Amino acid sequence: MNITLYIIRFLYRIRYQLIFGSVIVTGLVIYFSRFIPKTYTVKTTIYTGIVTDTGLNSDQQPANWKSVENMFDNLVKLTKEKGIQKIIAIKLLAINLVHGDPDADNLYIRAKNYKDLIKIIPEDLLQLVDKTSEKKTIDNFIKYMKNDPENFLYELLNNNGPFYSYNSLSTIAAKRLDNSDLIEISYQTADPGITLNTVKLIYEELRAAYEDIRYKATNDIVAYYEKELKRLQTKLSGLEDKLVNYNVENSVINYPEQTKAIANSYSEFENRYEATRRAYESANRVIQDMEQYMNTRTKLVKANDDFIRALNEISSVNGKITEIETFNSEEMQAKNTELQEYKTQLKNAEQKISSLTTMINSYKESKEGIAIDGLVDEWLKQTIVKTKAEAELNVLDQRRKVYNEQYKLYSPIGTQIDRQQREIKVLEQSYLQMLHALNMAKMKQKDIQLTSATLRLISEPTFPILSDKSKRSLLVIAAFMGSILFIIGFNLLIELLDRTLRDADRAKRLTGLPVLAAFTGHINLKYRGFTKASNRVVAAYCCNQLNVFLQLGQTSIINLISFGEQEGKGFIASYLQEYWEDLGFNVKIITYGKDYNSQSMVYALAHSIFNIYEPPYGQDNPDILIVKYPPLREYPISTDLLQEAQVNLLVADACRVWSTSDTQLLEHFRKQVKEKPLYLLLNRTEREFVEDFTGQLPPYSGLKNLIFRLNQFGITANKA
Repeated sequence: MNITLYIIRFLYRIRYQLIFGSVIVTGLVIYFSRFIPKTYTVKTTIYTGIVTDTGLNSDQQPANWKSVENMFDNLVKLTKEKGIQKIIAIKLLAINLVHGDPDADNLYIRAKNYKDLIKIIPEDLLQLVDKTSEKKTIDNFIKYMKNDPENFLYELLNNNGPFYSYNSLSTIAAKRLDNSDLIEISYQTADPGITLNTVKLIYEELRAAYEDIRYKATNDIVAYYEKELKRLQTKLSGLEDKLVNYNVENSVINYPEQTKAIANSYSEFENRYEATRRAYESANRVIQDMEQYMNTRTKLVKANDDFIRALNEISSVNGKITEIETFNSEEMQAKNTELQEYKTQLKNAEQKISSLTTMINSYKESKEGIAIDGLVDEWLKQTIVKTKAEAELNVLDQRRKVYNEQYKLYSPIGTQIDRQQREIKVLEQSYLQMLHALNMAKMKQKDIQLTSATLRLISEPTFPILSDKSKRSLLVIAAFMGSILFIIGFNLLIELLDRTLRDADRAKRLTGLPVLAAFTGHINLKYRGFTKASNRVVAAYCCNQLNVFLQLGQTSIINLISFGEQEGKGFIASYLQEYWEDLGFNVKIITYGKDYNSQSMVYALAHSIFNIYEPPYGQDNPDILIVKYPPLREYPISTDLLQEAQVNLLVADACRVWSTSDTQLLEHFRKQVKEKPLYLLLNRTEREFVEDFTGQLPPYSGLKNLIFRLNQFGITANKA
């Protein structure tokens, strides 16, 4: 059969189920959908800055799209994380209890929902509500919350209640908008205020959690480096202060320059000491030689008090001059007034000595005839040189002690200063490295802040004034379509599994026998007045198909066989007999139990129908002999009887099920029939299936003509 025709007939057959079933279901949905509460949706858009990388290293490498997708997935999944949902639920509950009003709706919660909430809140939890402070209430609720089934907040979060449970908050929808940097968060509940505040809390908690995840490691590193840098700075300052105090204690301004100055000064000191020593030794030697010539005169001169005092004065003044010249530079000597006074005193003392020697030389001369004046002058000169040199040596010897003390002092100072400077240098290097690491960590921190950015709201969540568009019409349409699909699907499943013979196509598929014709029977009350007329049409069609098997001049035997009782053999035989008799044929119907005994050995072993049936005396043999056999399931038929007939007709009720036993029985039956014609006749068949054989059946009204044309796809036909 054409698949399109089959589908249309299938739908036509279940038309009443489709009509009344869909109407009933749709009506129920229309009625009950009146009680669906209104819903309010709040949306917000968040800018993340993940894709548009504006970081410090944004020009160095392309974006890693896999990483980008992972970051967006993390953001979306954070909205489903139970830890965040718990905080949102607690804060939302606190806000609603603080701002709720049982007499009027507000921007936080409707009065009805607030009253419903108050009914379930235990007294001990209500006492924790501070109407003047959301923060205190939230803190109190967080302290009250425990992972204990007996805890009210724990139970509130884990049940299936509205607004505050995990199940309710799990309906939060977060999605990325195409390939942009934007994430859209939407939430839908039956309370506009709760919906708005929930979305706000989602954004706050999402931002806090995201920043904690993204920045925590970097912030910890920066804090560590800052702590270490502060520790090293304190230690470095301590070492530097210790070095300063050490320099102050040891009178060190610039140790290298100071030690260099001391070394230079000591070198000059050694040179001067050597020159003074040579002058002293030279003068001492000359005086010893001269004193051999002037022993008597020398004693006289030395005994003179004035001369001795003069010499002592020269010695004292010269020592002071030497001391001042040793510790001062030439520029300082020129500016030193005290030095000039000492030089003046020295000059006066020398003049005094000179005057004394002049007086002595006036009446003295050497015993060898040497001029005393020159000798005395030379002696005096050398004596003065010796005295100066001796004074200088005394001063220089004291100065040597000073130098020795300075060397003893500065030798360990240098080592100690080097040690402390080395410690400072090592610590300074550590400080600089830590400072560099801190700068790099802060650059990384800034780069993450620039690339990840703090999540920013692009569109603020607003209070929904109007409710969402009702889905009632969609529910009604869905119910209508769903009921139709369900009815079609259910009947299609039955169609595939059902083994009822019903029509010619299915009967042929189940039995494997060609269907000769189908009778309507008495099953359709609507057309009960036209049953006979319809069956006569079917009988005419069937007899025309059987005429090819009739034999002229001899009796044509037609076997009517069924597997069970009440299949309709007599009903069909009567219509066949009526039609052929109208044509002038002599038709005889013989029936088991009436015309022959089907429970005898003769029947079981009969080789011909005339072995068990003899026509009444004086009657001619009929042209057509229709033999009604007993049910084949109960009474077997001999092969000769089946082979004798011109055609064997298996009659079956179209409303019966074709069982496995029927299939096995039919296989045995076909082996008996062999090459003889064997057809299936259906009884009690629906009119539309009968019309596949006969064409349109009465009545022939305009509506019936139209239905028949449509049923046969005669869409443009003028008549059936």
